[in-house]
Amino acid sequence: MAIEKPEYRVVRSAEGIEIRDYDEYWVAECHVKNESDLSMASSLAFRRLFNYISGENSANQKIEMTSPVQQTAGDTGWLISFVVPKDVSLGSIPVPRNSSIEIKKVPAGKYAALVYSGAWSDDKLESKGRDLLRAVEKLGLVTDGPLTSARYNPPFMPAFLRRNEVLVRLKA
Repeated sequence: MAIEKPEYRVVRSAEGIEIRDYDEYWVAECHVKNESDLSMASSLAFRRLFNYISGENSANQKIEMTSPVQQTAGDTGWLISFVVPKDVSLGSIPVPRNSSIEIKKVPAGKYAALVYSGAWSDDKLESKGRDLLRAVEKLGLVTDGPLTSARYNPPFMPAFLRRNEVLVRLKA
């Protein structure tokens, strides 16, 4: 069974990156405050988000796992999010019981994405983020927001088989 992902179309590939048009989608986003380490923040948030999709919500509803898990650095920590499945987002999205989780709509838009494999780390995100921003600049594009890391595979997947991305929204 395939795991649901946000829908997008690749409109251009150049300089080692993809330019994508994403459809609107919803996320359950957990704010992990006062934690600078991505691995620690991801671990804390994953547990909270997993509890949410396991039924710790206003409808006691189990929600299918989706991909990717997204991480964005914020002013006071990290924002870690799960994509809400389309069949749930078309109806009434259950309200999280944990106050650190919010339901947010991600508007449709254009993104630049750099796909890579391997392990996850703060250093890898920083390095791949620099590569992405250099390519965006070479293409004469303008960013419209922070870098986001996207992890598509579970932690038990061997690192060389993992699909990861770093993305940034682009100005229209």
